Amino acid sequence: MRKYILALILTITYNSAFSQYVAFFKFETDDPAAVVSTMTDLMNSNYGKTIPAKVNLFGTLFNAEDTSTHAVTFDFMNEDDLNTWLNEWAVSKEAQLFNSKLQTVLEGVSEYVATPVAYNGKDWSPDRVFMFWNMDITNPAKYVKEWTAFTKKYEAKYGSTGSLGIGMPIVGQSDFSHFVWSGGPDVATALKQLKKMYSDPLFSEYAKNVASIRKVKSTYMMQRLITFN
Repeated sequence: MRKYILALILTITYNSAFSQYVAFFKFETDDPAAVVSTMTDLMNSNYGKTIPAKVNLFGTLFNAEDTSTHAVTFDFMNEDDLNTWLNEWAVSKEAQLFNSKLQTVLEGVSEYVATPVAYNGKDWSPDRVFMFWNMDITNPAKYVKEWTAFTKKYEAKYGSTGSLGIGMPIVGQSDFSHFVWSGGPDVATALKQLKKMYSDPLFSEYAKNVASIRKVKSTYMMQRLITFN
């Protein structure tokens, strides 16, 4: 446990210039137009203009038994911004009014706050499509080491078109311990990257090295639809 905590602290410190907290709100709706309209009104309101985060609406695709159709994410640069948002959301009448409107057109599926553990240093804000792998990892320090070694070799061989990293839900989610994401500019590029990676010997070696400490729980795709601010 001591070795794991030390490795985690070192990894987060190394990436501190880029690290953020991301609040995920995944939901199901059969009226996406109403969600877009309400979210747009919220972000254009006096309250919305004070939110200290980049707010995004995503479509969730190919997510198996997960019933969510969309996700809203709030990207915070630090703990203080997240704290400010939580406090203001709780006391703002305007925020609660919009929240009530949203609850009439969607059904929540899951919500959690995540933080990056390690990644390739590329900002994920420009990426339009993300592949996600939700996993249970029993030896995080070893997994980070193996994943980092694999991705460095892979990117040296092929280059990278987007962000790539390991994240960890720290509040609100209990059915997986970590996730890996891979970002790209569009669905076609994301699928080409995925096909190439799965067929490469470097991936086979990596998968073999982490087989005893990693269990993939689910995979899915998220497509950025709107960035509100």
